[in-house]
Amino acid sequence: MVTGPILMLIAVTWFVYRRQIAAWQVCLVMERFKSLPVRDKDEKARDLADTAFPICLMLFGAGALLTGFHILFG
Repeated sequence: MVTGPILMLIAVTWFVYRRQIAAWQVCLVMERFKSLPVRDKDEKARDLADTAFPICLMLFGAGALLTGFHILFG
């Protein structure tokens, strides 16, 4: 079963690049919807990156839990 390690790999990758991903997402939203003022761009990217941290932890924990269950009950 490779689901657990894949989830952990995605979580680690997301954690490493979360600031760049958040900046890219804010840029996309600004270009697409014209909804964010220019002065709030850096603040919004930082907030989005900070929000991604607990999600990375949950994703990594779920992968570790699945891997552990597979090893124990596999």
